[in-house]
Amino acid sequence: MKKIAVVLLSTVVCGTLASAQIVQQFEPEKDTSAFKGKPEVSFATDLSFYYQGLSQNYIPVTLPSLNTTSPTVQPGVNLPTNGFTTKTGAQNASPIESGLILPTANFDIYAKVMSGFNVKLQTMLASHHHNDTYVKGGYATIDNLDFVTPGFLSEFMRNATIKIGVNDINYGDDQYRRTDNANVMRNPFINNLAVDGYLQGTHVELLYRIPSISSFAMIGITNGQANPQDVARTEYDNVAGTASSDRYGVYGKIGFDNQLNDDLRFRITESVYFIEGSNRNDLYSSDKAGNVATSVFGADAGASMSTGWNIMSGYIKTPATTKYPDGTYTSKSAADILASKTNLFLKYKDTEFYAMYEVADGADVYDKEMKMKHYAVDLVQRFYNDKFWAAARYENAVVKYADVFNDFGDAELTQWQLGLGWFLSKNAVAKFEYINQEREKFSIYKDGKASFDGFMINASLSF
Repeated sequence: MKKIAVVLLSTVVCGTLASAQIVQQFEPEKDTSAFKGKPEVSFATDLSFYYQGLSQNYIPVTLPSLNTTSPTVQPGVNLPTNGFTTKTGAQNASPIESGLILPTANFDIYAKVMSGFNVKLQTMLASHHHNDTYVKGGYATIDNLDFVTPGFLSEFMRNATIKIGVNDINYGDDQYRRTDNANVMRNPFINNLAVDGYLQGTHVELLYRIPSISSFAMIGITNGQANPQDVARTEYDNVAGTASSDRYGVYGKIGFDNQLNDDLRFRITESVYFIEGSNRNDLYSSDKAGNVATSVFGADAGASMSTGWNIMSGYIKTPATTKYPDGTYTSKSAADILASKTNLFLKYKDTEFYAMYEVADGADVYDKEMKMKHYAVDLVQRFYNDKFWAAARYENAVVKYADVFNDFGDAELTQWQLGLGWFLSKNAVAKFEYINQEREKFSIYKDGKASFDGFMINASLSF
């Protein structure tokens, strides 16, 4: 027994002293490895455990019905807060019990099927939004076109990569520093950004690198939908209040990324995303796994975006052509969106600085507008060969709505995150985080206010 204890203690100590060698990875490198004549298959899995100790303060309200017989926009009634009906039951403000929450798990399959042609299948074995196993997506990366004919467009493909399938689109840099269900290794925090400009969708991307100036450019096209099954034909009509399911979004990105010397790395990127007339805009609500924290703001454990804020829905109620017996009409998601994001990453020795600034303009089929300004900054200090770290993040988002129910003014969200982390080994990590989120001037809460705060603990394995 003593021998076993000594072995276990030695393993922990050695793992602690060994360097995790954290290198922030963004766009993947080109695959130039030789193909050995038959497919090469490998597997990866992630497993995460969470303890949640959060408390919340909010009173939800039921917004009044928009009673109109015309599919045109009616003047705002500007009803006062006390004219709303307070929700009761499970959705009413209630304490959150501390304790373990559902563990999450990922399972990925990688395969090199031919020279310069790699595929990946991503499966969520368990997540907070979907408790059952499901396929997140799958995609191929193409680093040469030899399968067309040997040497085809070789000079162009020397610095180019084509990506096609269902996966995270390359809008901004945040997707490279966020928790993806059970995959937490790249995130210095536990929770993600509250306003998460992140889209899992069907897409095609072309990335072209310019090594001589440490730069790159990327262009992509997507249907803008987290659920690619949405293929029902609907014509765009701003009079009838209908959007279309056959619209496609375009996005692009340019960046500079250079290891200036042994101590200093500098990266800056600019991204843009645009889609018009679509009946689905999932840019801020497409994480199929849901948020890390659960049961926040009345959402059950299976609800998506309980702690996050989908700025494109839930606040603009627009009459449409289908009238219900109580006189209300269906709500339509915003039909247009133009978003841009600037990301900055600096690493000097063991200190990392990461910043994001994002603006978004949206409109529904009646041209009612939404405008957002959103920024976040975080600072990470690593210790003892990257084995330990401390991190802090501040996030702020202000949104202006053309909302007939919102008599509070511009809605605003602020979020603080303070975190500690420990790499027990290259494959095991433990994290602690304090999080505080406050919402003001939200029409769905009494007095427009809601908040939660507390701590979370996370332990994860990846192998």
